[in-house]
Amino acid sequence: MIKIYIPYLLDVFSAIEKLERIKTEESEYGDIFTEFYSGQASLESFHNASVFAPYLRSSAYLSNELIRLLKDQNKDFDMKRKIPFYTMHSVQSKAKEYKIALIAELGVFDSYFVTKKGAFDTNSLLNGGESVFPPDLAKKVPEALFDAREAAKSLAYELPTAAGFHTFRATESVVRKYYHHVTGGTAAPKIRNLGVYLNALKQVGKGDPKVLGALKQMADLHRNPTIHPETVLTVDEAIAILGIAQSVVSTMLVVLPNMPPTTASNQSAVL
Repeated sequence: MIKIYIPYLLDVFSAIEKLERIKTEESEYGDIFTEFYSGQASLESFHNASVFAPYLRSSAYLSNELIRLLKDQNKDFDMKRKIPFYTMHSVQSKAKEYKIALIAELGVFDSYFVTKKGAFDTNSLLNGGESVFPPDLAKKVPEALFDAREAAKSLAYELPTAAGFHTFRATESVVRKYYHHVTGGTAAPKIRNLGVYLNALKQVGKGDPKVLGALKQMADLHRNPTIHPETVLTVDEAIAILGIAQSVVSTMLVVLPNMPPTTASNQSAVL
């Protein structure tokens, strides 16, 4: 995934349109210097260095032709020299052709707009998925960050089943740490899922009743169905699961100590 800056495209088209509007008559170079120089710079950057460059094909030939025309004139910075009529006409004509070709090419690009999901901000889902969980998640259970971020991205891209899967994995990471803490370091169950940990906590009589109740709700209503291949979640269901996870994770984190900082955890927190 590459985030694009839409005003950049507007700047490119602005440079092209300025070339379209030049007068097709003999002119001094100084009068059209800005249009010619900025036009060349914009097109060279767009077709050679931008994220779009590898995917521009049908418009590439016209772009190269227009750049060549501009380069020929930008070699000499004598502002008083005359640019003949036919050169001005060629630049204007080629700019018009190129703009038409570029619009057609951009029109078939696989472009999508990521919409807001529930109350979650799109930018937070895509670039800071851990923010949908309590802020001390990174300090107390850094191993849960990967799944927290993947859950958020999956929700943003409308992959609700994947979002549910990663939400449960993030929650299970916190449950494992919670189990170890409240049982005083008792050996963890060999099978690592919410239902098994819930039963283990009940057997040793440990854990906040609120936590146990929320874990049971997740296990019964969502976790068990989600592990079956034929189960497909909706976006609303994924949001509901994330809401329950936020609540239960928040309650567990309250009693968990901060993890001592390590190189790995520091890197994970800033990724």
